[in-house]
Amino acid sequence: MFMALGALLGAATTGFGTGALAAASIGAGIGGAIDGGQRSASAARAQAEATNDASERQYYYDTAAWQARKERLVADRDFAIEELIQKAANEGKLAQHKDALSAQRYAYDIQIRDREQTSLDAQYERSDEVYNAQLYYNSLAERAGIHDESIRLEETQIESRIDDEELRLKALMDEGEIRSRGLSGLTTDKAVYSVWNKAGKRIRALNDTLQSAGRTSRAVINEIKRDKETADLAAYAAKMLDPGILPEVIEPIATPLTDWIMPRALEEYDFGPAPVLGATADPSAAAGRAWGTTLTSIAGSVPTYYAMGDKAGFWGN
Repeated sequence: MFMALGALLGAATTGFGTGALAAASIGAGIGGAIDGGQRSASAARAQAEATNDASERQYYYDTAAWQARKERLVADRDFAIEELIQKAANEGKLAQHKDALSAQRYAYDIQIRDREQTSLDAQYERSDEVYNAQLYYNSLAERAGIHDESIRLEETQIESRIDDEELRLKALMDEGEIRSRGLSGLTTDKAVYSVWNKAGKRIRALNDTLQSAGRTSRAVINEIKRDKETADLAAYAAKMLDPGILPEVIEPIATPLTDWIMPRALEEYDFGPAPVLGATADPSAAAGRAWGTTLTSIAGSVPTYYAMGDKAGFWGN
């Protein structure tokens, strides 16, 4: 529009002809520059306004995001504290349960230990009674065996003495019978010697039998004593050892608990710096800079327009 108005203005001031065409060309150039300047100013203003709108939207977005991060950090800390509190409570319940089970087990183990101690003491007492009774029985058996063997030896000795007396009495009777025949001399002596020789052999045999019975009796008595010692050793080997005192049940230890550390309090530096609005542009200043560029361009074209006017004879001689 400004370019058409400039051309018309140039033609009107110089009339038509060669001068008119030159004037129209100069007016069109100035009008075109003004029109371009207006377009540039409008575009600069629109660009500045768009940049400011974008900066404000970014600022509002950054502020909202910063506030959201801040709230989330606070919420995360609160949740962490609640979680630790719940963990501590759960651990305490579990520890109480374990301690209760340990206490029950401790009481049960004490009962078992006391029962076992009582049972062992009773077994040992009974074993000691059986051992003493066995020793007493072994002593009785020894005395009875020795007594029986002594009686058998005594009976053998008595029988031997009786047989000896009977042999001696029979020899005297035989000697008396021989002498009662009234014989004398060597024949009678031989007959008497024969009677006593026979009786002597039988008496020696009785004495040998008696000595053998004595040796046998002593051997039997020694065997009885050895059997008694063997039985005593067997009874001692079967005797239960003294169980003594069983160790006491170890008292359970309370379940240790964890020392929980709560998160520290949040400080301002935890949230980071707050967003700031970026630099903004002045739309009027942007348009003024565009007009300044346009005017500078028009001013730079003045010498050219002057030369064209001079050639066309606008300025006279």
